[in-house]
Amino acid sequence: MRIILNGKKVSNGDIAVYFKNKAYFTKRGLTKRTILHELYHHLVYVNDFDMTKTREERAANNYAKDFLS
Repeated sequence: MRIILNGKKVSNGDIAVYFKNKAYFTKRGLTKRTILHELYHHLVYVNDFDMTKTREERAANNYAKDFLS
């Protein structure tokens, strides 16, 4: 996974986005929690898990939260 600090690629008021093996972050979004969240999306992408977007987002949030606690 490549981490790129480029706020121009992040749209819709988001602070980070994962797309095809690259994670784009804004300066405000470059936090441990956000990086772990996007790492989970990377793991789902690489392992080709079949998940709905809602389920994947919940799982990514829980992954980051559990890892940091």
